[in-house]
Amino acid sequence: MKKKLLALLSALALCVGLMVPASAAGQTFTDVPSTYWAHDAIQYVTDEGLFQGTSATTFEPGTTMTRAMLIQVLFRYAGSPQLPDTWVFPYRDVPDDAYYWDAAFWGRHRNIFADEFVENCDALRPNEAVTRGEFATMLWKFAREVLGSESVAVGTVESGPFTDMDDGDPGVTMDVQRSMLGWAYPNGILSGPSATTMSPNAPVTRAQVATMLMRYDKAFNDDTQSDNPGGETTQPENPSASDDVDYTMKIALMNHNLSVGDKVVADVNTIPSTAKENLTYTFKSSDTSVVTVKAYSGNNFSCEISAVGPGTAIVTATDSNGIEATLTVTVAGTSTSNPGTSDSDDYADVKDEIIELTNEVRAENGVGALTKSDLLMEIAQQRAEESAESESIEHFRPDGSYYSTIFEEYGLDRFEMQYVEILGWSTILDSDYIVDLWENSPGHFASMTGANKTLVGVGISVGEDGRYYFCQIFTNKD
Repeated sequence: MKKKLLALLSALALCVGLMVPASAAGQTFTDVPSTYWAHDAIQYVTDEGLFQGTSATTFEPGTTMTRAMLIQVLFRYAGSPQLPDTWVFPYRDVPDDAYYWDAAFWGRHRNIFADEFVENCDALRPNEAVTRGEFATMLWKFAREVLGSESVAVGTVESGPFTDMDDGDPGVTMDVQRSMLGWAYPNGILSGPSATTMSPNAPVTRAQVATMLMRYDKAFNDDTQSDNPGGETTQPENPSASDDVDYTMKIALMNHNLSVGDKVVADVNTIPSTAKENLTYTFKSSDTSVVTVKAYSGNNFSCEISAVGPGTAIVTATDSNGIEATLTVTVAGTSTSNPGTSDSDDYADVKDEIIELTNEVRAENGVGALTKSDLLMEIAQQRAEESAESESIEHFRPDGSYYSTIFEEYGLDRFEMQYVEILGWSTILDSDYIVDLWENSPGHFASMTGANKTLVGVGISVGEDGRYYFCQIFTNKD
C-alpha cells in the first residue's frame, strides 16, 4: 500500500502544478500552524516527500481540488497504464494538449466517476470542484473497480448524528451515503466538519485529501492491497486454510426459481466482504439431473447455474478455508426464457414497461414524459446485443469505438443532438428491478430525468452468460 500511496500523493502534487523541490523531513509551512486541524496529515505526507508545498513556505491547505486534478491522481495511482490504440476519446471538453488527457481517457473507460457525476457522458467538466461526497465515492470505487480490493466493504448505512446525510438531502445519493457513511466514516477515513454534519456538497481541499489519504493508508495497508500500482487486476495472494476464520458466506441469486433451459450467474459473498477476494471457491450440485454448476469464467467468486431438468437441487460453494454456503434451486418443467438469443420482439412488453416506469420517475421529479422512438428502439436493441456479445456494460462498442458512433450508422448527426445511454444487466428479466437500479445510481438517474431529452428507446438481449443486458437511449431528436 505504501508504494501506491507514494505514487498517489506524488501525482497529487504534480497534478496541481507544483514544481517546487521536494519537501525536507520536518518542514513547516507558515499557513499550517501546529494547531491546524490537518497539521499531522500534512506533516505526514510532506515528511515522506510525498506531498509538496505550493512554495518553499506555503502549503495552501484550503485550495480546492478539481475533477481533472483528482482523475490525474487516480490514473497515476493505477500506474499510468498504457491506453489501447483502438479506444476513441469520449470527452468533448478536454483539450488535446491537456496534462490530464490520458487520465481522463482512462478514467472514462474505467468508469471511475463519469457515470456518477456527469450528466452527459461526453463531458468531463475538468475545472469543476470535487465535493467531499464525490471524492469519498471516487476513492471507494477506485479501490473496488481498479485495485480489485475488498477493503471497500460497505457496512450498515445510517445517518446517525449527521443531519445532512438523510435520503432526499441535497447531493446525498445512494453512492454518497454508501461511500461516506457505510465505508469512509466507520473506517476512520473521513470525519465530519462538526459533530452533526458531514458536508457532502462542500468542495474537497488539499488538506482534506491529504488527511483522507493518510487515514486510508493507515486503515488499509499492504496486507489488504496489491503492491503493484500498475497491475489493475492484481489480487492478494490466497491465504492458507485456517481454523480461525471470522466471517460467514452466502450465495446470492435474485431468482431461485428457474425453468428448464435457464442459465444464470450467482455470486458468493462473505460477511464481512473483506475476505471475499482472498479466497478461492469450488462449486457442486446435489443433483446434476436438475442443475449443473461450474465456476464462472469472469472471476473466481461466481458460478454458472444451468437448469437441465425439473426438480429441486442444492448448490454448494466451498471456499479455500473450508467454509460452505448453500443455495436451494427449484426448476420448473418448461422454459420461460431462451438465453443466448436476442430477438428484439422477445421482450416488447418488458421494454414498454421500462419506458412507462422511467416516465413515472420523470413525473415524480417534475420532468415531462419521454416519447418512444422506433428508430431509437432499433439503436438501443443493437447496443444491448453488443453488450450481450461482449458480456459487459461498457459505453464502448466491440470494435473499441465510443457508443455515440452508432448514431451515424443510423443516419443521425451526433454533433447536432443531445444524447445519452444507460446500461445494466440482471440475472432476471424484471422491468421494476432494472429501473430501480438505474434510479438509485446518481449518473443513471440524471440521465433518466434529463429535461433536454424527449425521446427514448430500449433494448434487451441475453448473453451466453445467461444475463439479461439492458440499454436505454435518450435523445432530443431522431
